[in-house]
Amino acid sequence: MSSHFSANQYENGFDSKRLQMWQLPKTYKERPSAQDGYTQIIATDRGHLKEGVPRSKESPWGQFVGTWDMPPKIPGNVTTCMARSKPAVDDIQRSKMEHDAFMRQATGSPTKETLAQVSF
Repeated sequence: MSSHFSANQYENGFDSKRLQMWQLPKTYKERPSAQDGYTQIIATDRGHLKEGVPRSKESPWGQFVGTWDMPPKIPGNVTTCMARSKPAVDDIQRSKMEHDAFMRQATGSPTKETLAQVSF
């Protein structure tokens, strides 16, 4: 019995020669590792949440923010500000802070100011 599982026409697109990666890694697994854990079912066959599953009081979708609710531009992940002018650095930091504030407001998460006012 054959142990080779071919993807036929889809296999060539992922062949290392076609992707121009000419080196193979020193060590690699022939098969992927098994996943740990298990999936816990939280809904019935009809799609209703089971008893005891926490649900949001504000929205049936919880704090999910879809792409329609998000701002048109999402700031990139800038890890360093080297070789950037001061106005460029200020613009990056301002856009990141504005985006974070918008997403906190959209998800209903508390802001830093309200967290500072609440004593634990």
